This record gives sequence, structure tokens and C-alpha cells, in this order.
Amino acid sequence: MPWSVTAISPAPFKNMLQIKIHGATPKGGKSICLTCKKGTVVKGQNCQEVVLCPLFSGSGLAPVPFKVAECGGYHPSNVPWLHEMENMAWTVEARRRGSVGFADGERLGEMEVVVTRPRSSNLPPSAPTE
Repeated sequence: MPWSVTAISPAPFKNMLQIKIHGATPKGGKSICLTCKKGTVVKGQNCQEVVLCPLFSGSGLAPVPFKVAECGGYHPSNVPWLHEMENMAWTVEARRRGSVGFADGERLGEMEVVVTRPRSSNLPPSAPTE
């Protein structure tokens, strides 16, 4: 939503001008960079804080000079990347044995289910999948 400015001059205070801004970023909000997977936050001992982001430079990290409210490259730090989900996912395949094509209910073949452990090696050992 684009922001807009409305000037209001109340009747008792004809010399004063009140300005209302609609749809702008609220003051004092936290930057979304603090919860982004791409952002690096460096905090000093005296409450200093520097946010570094790879989206601000062509290569490497660059400082972000303001609090960010919206970003096209934002990825929440508590949501895994697609390749991370693929590495931790169990693969379940159902294979039908028997003839291919249409058949009545009595002539259906056996169903074979194959479960494959995730590729990730940091999982605890589990019981056999049979």
C-alpha cells in the first residue's frame, strides 16, 4: 500500500498544521533483518548493533543503515531451506506388483511400500522399516 499525506487544519488552531501519514512504517519497530536467515547481526557491549546483509552488496556482506520493514529476500530463520527439508525427509514409495492397466478388484496385485531413511547423517538410529 503506498503511503499518503493528509494535511488537516483544525478550526480552533487556524495557524497550526497537523500532518497525518497513512500507510507508512511505524516508529520504533524492530527490523525484520533480526529474524532473517540471510542477515548477520553483530551486537556490541554498549547496545551497539550492526546488521549485515548479502543483498546490499554484489559480493560479501554489507551494513544495512536502517531498520527494514519489508524485504523481497526475507527468509525467516525458523523456516528451513528447501534443500534442508529434502535432506531430512523420509521417502515413501508405493509400488503395485502385478499386471499393468485396468483390472477388477479381485485381480489387483500386491502393494509394496518402500521407506528410505533421510540422507542426513545427524538423525538417531531407528527401528527397521519393515
